[in-house]
Amino acid sequence: MAEQRQVTIYIDAAQRSAMLEEVSSIEFFNAIGYFSTWNMTYPSCGISRDGDTDMVAVYTTEDNVVGYVIGAVWHGDHYGFHS
Repeated sequence: MAEQRQVTIYIDAAQRSAMLEEVSSIEFFNAIGYFSTWNMTYPSCGISRDGDTDMVAVYTTEDNVVGYVIGAVWHGDHYGFHS
């Protein structure tokens, strides 16, 4: 397990504002938190927007090799997480 994790959010303020027109801020930040703390085996996590409301988290090893990818799909009232 990684002692620490580097989390990079590739969602800028304009993208976040656009997402929050559809997604509640609680659900948005819950998804960011879930991605940030999921499977601490990987020391790096990059979170980006995918489409209008969805997000993707890419987890990488110390050698910057992609180890896992999870998507958060907006279902109108909550995010579902799919790998």
